[in-house]
This record gives sequence, C-alpha cells and structure tokens, in this order.
Amino acid sequence: MQRASLIAPTRVYPLFENRLSHRAGHTRDQSIAWSAQLYSAFSAIAADNPTSWHPDPRTAADICTVGPKNRAVTDPYPLMMNAMPFVDQAAAVVVTSLETARELGVADDRLLYVWGGAGATEPADILSRTDLGRSAALADALQRTLDRADLRAGDFDVIDAYTCFPVVPKLLVEHLGLPRDTVPSVTGGHSFFGGPLNSYTLHSIVAVARRLRIDGELALVHGNGGYLTYQHVVVLGSAPHTDGYIGDPEPVLIPASETEPAPDYSGEVEVITATAEFGREGSPTIGFLIGATPDGRRVSGHTDALGAQILAGGADIVGTTVHVVDCGGSLTVTPTTS
Repeated sequence: MQRASLIAPTRVYPLFENRLSHRAGHTRDQSIAWSAQLYSAFSAIAADNPTSWHPDPRTAADICTVGPKNRAVTDPYPLMMNAMPFVDQAAAVVVTSLETARELGVADDRLLYVWGGAGATEPADILSRTDLGRSAALADALQRTLDRADLRAGDFDVIDAYTCFPVVPKLLVEHLGLPRDTVPSVTGGHSFFGGPLNSYTLHSIVAVARRLRIDGELALVHGNGGYLTYQHVVVLGSAPHTDGYIGDPEPVLIPASETEPAPDYSGEVEVITATAEFGREGSPTIGFLIGATPDGRRVSGHTDALGAQILAGGADIVGTTVHVVDCGGSLTVTPTTS
C-alpha cells in the first residue's frame, strides 16, 4: 500500500466505492446520485440532532455539485461526501446489570438491553483482499449476529451505520439485502453530525438508545474501522432476548487472498478499481489503480496527472483494459486501442 501511495483513507475508500458500483451495475453518475440522495437524508437527520456539528440540511444537488465550498477530493467524492473528524464532541454510555439499573431507579420503560453482536477483521493490507467491492468482514459479522439472534434484516426498527464515506452505509444496506433507498442512520452521518473518528459509533449508540426509548423495539448499530478493516455490529432491544445474551464477541479473522502481486509489471491489465485525487484548483493530480494481469496477478500503483485524467472516470473505467508500466509503484497508464 505504501508503494502504491494508498495510505490516506480519502484515497482508499473511493476504490471500494468504484468497485462496488461496478458490481452493482452502476455508472459513475448513478453511483454519485445514490451517494448524494443518501447523504442528503443524513443531513436532514443531523439537522434534527441537537448535538450535530453541521446541522444544516443539504439537498442532493448541494452534495454532488462541485464548487468553491464543495471541492472535488477523490473521485467520486466531493468534500461533502468525506468524513469531518475535526470536531469537539463526546458521548458516554453506561452499561449495568439489570439489577443495578433498577436499584438506580431506571424505570422499566427506559431500560434497553444488549442482545449481543459480532465482529470480524479483514487483512490490514487492502491489496491482499479477495474482493474490493464488498466487505467480507461485514458480511460475516452480520450473518453471525442475525443467526445467533434468530433475526432477519427486516426485523429491525432502527439501523445506524458508520458513515465515513458513502460506500460504508451502502455496503451495510447491500449486505443486509435492504432496498437501496434505505437510510441507515438516526445520528446524521460523519459529514454532518460529525463524530471524532471511531467514536462516531459511540454517538450512534446514544442516538439509537434515545430513539428506542421513543419509538421502536429493536436496533442494529454498525461500527467500522481502518480501511473497512474492522467490522462490528451490536443489537439493542427494548426487551431482552429470550435466550439472554447471544453475542459472539471474538472477532473472526478473514483470510488474505492468495492472489500474487506483480511488481514492476509492464503490459495490459483489467482495471479492478481506480480513482483520481484532485488538487484544490479542481484538476486531477494523481491517480490510483488496482488491476489484474492476464495470468491473474495483481498490479497496484499511482500515476502522474496525465494518468489521473485517464482514471478519473471512476466506476466507468472499472472492468476495462489499460496498458501499464510499473516502475517502483509509479504507473504509466495508457488506454488500449481495442
């Protein structure tokens, strides 16, 4: 990842987004439209959350239109589709036994119960993962949680996703098999509610607890860390599970792919995923490519501004073939003539 200059999350998450869009059969414009509609709904939720950092509702057009206050960052994400971690926010959650809660005077209609959950961890190196268009860790954590609780996705009254970039809530919706117009948040999302890095999930638990005490019986809260590396979900209920605690707390380790890297490769590759990062003046300055050689090996690296212009098509270039020359992770990319 260092060789390919793929360390900053703003460079990595768009690669997941563009591969997911390709898997879903979406063009770049369709991908952006889904993200903008989703984030517009998040901003409306944040506007009603008294502890939000940016409580101004935004339209889908506001969010997807690049301009002076919403510059292009890394394709296909303008600024409003990026997390805003530089905030001053805190949250606290107290978990006790039922006996202690009642001794402290918590009324029955205010009690919430931790049913349980599960976690899973992907290889830290994204280049060693089998599929960049899904999250094997999220799928595993969700399935184990649903199985142990004897639940289906449609059983939840409240779902709250971690939302550093649009691909994360999209993956939660996809892996749960929910309609794509689902809005998985009662907190408001990183871009609008705020949330200091992974502590966003703590805010989610608070927001979900408050919602369950007003409306609903069952909630799923999702947490994400690293580069889709760490995935955890927890189920909260207004009544206890009939079997008590049904959690599976030890994270499952997802094995790395056996795909062989192809450093310093020269030749044609099929684009697995790609993106381009933009300078503040609005032009693509550096591109990032992960591709597959004809014999199944994996090429990864970064380009100059010329290559970035080629890779700025996002989801539309995924699945196509380009010619690359890799020199120490610096790629020269040329469109093929076919």
